[in-house]
Amino acid sequence: MTVQECERLKRITARDTRICQTYLRIIKHNEEKQILVNGEFRRLIKKDLTVDKSILDKLTLTTSKRTTVPHDLKKRYSHCSHNEFQECRDKAIWTDESWRKLQAYSTMELKRPQFKTKTSRPMYPRITQGSYTVRVHFESGNTDAKLWLELRDSLDSKKSNKRIHKRLKLPLTYSPYHENKLKPEQIKQIELVYKSKERQWYAHFIQKYSVPSYQSTNPPAVLGVDLGIKKTAVAVLLTPRGKVIMDELCFIVNKERQSKIWQLNKRIKDIQKKLDTKINNGQSHNQLNVKLSQLRRKRRSITEQELGYAVNQLVEFILQLKKQYNLFVSVGYPKDIRKSYLRGSGSKSHRRQLHKWYYRLFITKLKYKLKRYGFEPHHVVAVKEKNTSNTCSSCNSTNTTRTGQGQFNCHKCKYELDADLNGAKNIAKRLIRYALKPKLRHPLKPKNYYVWDLLTKDNHPIELFKSLRPLGKWLR
Repeated sequence: MTVQECERLKRITARDTRICQTYLRIIKHNEEKQILVNGEFRRLIKKDLTVDKSILDKLTLTTSKRTTVPHDLKKRYSHCSHNEFQECRDKAIWTDESWRKLQAYSTMELKRPQFKTKTSRPMYPRITQGSYTVRVHFESGNTDAKLWLELRDSLDSKKSNKRIHKRLKLPLTYSPYHENKLKPEQIKQIELVYKSKERQWYAHFIQKYSVPSYQSTNPPAVLGVDLGIKKTAVAVLLTPRGKVIMDELCFIVNKERQSKIWQLNKRIKDIQKKLDTKINNGQSHNQLNVKLSQLRRKRRSITEQELGYAVNQLVEFILQLKKQYNLFVSVGYPKDIRKSYLRGSGSKSHRRQLHKWYYRLFITKLKYKLKRYGFEPHHVVAVKEKNTSNTCSSCNSTNTTRTGQGQFNCHKCKYELDADLNGAKNIAKRLIRYALKPKLRHPLKPKNYYVWDLLTKDNHPIELFKSLRPLGKWLR
C-alpha cells in the first residue's frame, strides 16, 4: 500500500468509528423513551435486551417519505451512503447488545461500550449501480500480490448527475491455507482492523460454508475419548462385534511439546524467585515483569498450537471411522477436577499441571471441527468423566489399582490394560448407558429421558440414540 492509500484508509476508519460512537449515544439517550410507530408506542430496547433496528433507523435516517428525523446523520456525514450507515448501525447494535447481556448476569455495574480506538464497520459485498461496494479477487499474473481487496472510497467523490467514487485497491498477503479455503464468491462479510502496536492492517472474512448432511446406514459405534495431561487424548471404538481392534485405537502424545513446556516452566519458576527477592528488597523489577509476561504468552501459544494439532489428528481418525460406522463420539469432561485438588491436597506440581490443562478448549475445538463435517450436536456429547479412571471396563468393579499412570489392574476379574484406554472405554460405555437405560437415576439424566451434554448444557432426546441398541452387549 502507498502512503496515500494508508491515509485514505485511516480516514475512512476514523469516520466509521465516529458514526458508531454516534449510534451508541443515540441508543443511550433514547432507550427509555416511547416512540410512535404505526399508531402504537414502542421502545427502542426490546424485552429480550435487543435493539429494534427499525426504530433506530426512524431516529437517524431520512427517506423519501420521512424527510425529517431527530438525529439526521446524513446531514452530518454527507458523503456516507445509506448502506454504510446501516453497516455502522449493525456494529453499534452488536456492541450494545453484548454489553446488556453481560450486565444482566453481572453483580457489578459495567462500563458502557466505547470505541476508543479506530474500528471499521462490517462491510457486506453487494452490487450498487452496476459496481461492487467491496470485493475480493485473485490476480494470478500480478507480480505485486495475487489477492486483492477493492473497496469504494466514500470520502473522495465527484458529483455530476450522480456521485462518482474512487476505489481503494489493497494487496493482501496470504498463505496456501487461505488460497485453498478462501472463496471470494462465498464471502458474506469483511472487516478491516488496524493494530497500532504492529502498525499493520488485517482483513477479517466471514465466509458461508455449507455443512454436508451426515446420514449413515452403517452399523452404529461409539468412540470414547479420554483427555489427559501427558497423553493429550486416547480414543477407543466400541462396535457391535463386542471387542476392541487395535486399528480402532488412537493415542495422541507429543513429547517434544511436553519438553518445551517443562523448560519454559523452569525458566518461569527461576524468574519468579528472582522477582520475589527484588520485591522483598525493594528493588526495581520492571524488566523481570516484562520477561515473565513474555514467557507466559509463549507457553500459552505453544500449548494452544499443540492443542490444534491434536484436535486435527483426532478429527482425521474420526473421519476414517465415519466411512464404516454410524459414529457417535463420547468425550470425557473432567468438570470441577481443579476443585478436587485444592491447596493442601496432592502434590504441588500436579495441581500446577491441572490449572494449565485446556480440556474445555479441546472439546470446544473438537465439536466445532466435527460440525463442519456434518456431525449433529447429539453425535458429539461431553459426558461426565468422574470415576472412569478407577472403574474396571470389564466387570465395573472399583476394587482396582493403577501402577503409576500407565497400567490398570482389576483385583476382581484380573483384567489388565492401559489405564487411559480403560478410561476411554468407560467413557464410551457411559454414553451407551445414558441412551439405552434412561430409567437409571443419574445427576446427568433428567427425569424426562434426555441425554445431557455437560459442556453445552443441551438436552438430546433418547429417540436420537435408538441406533445404539446393538451396543447394549457392552453393558452386560
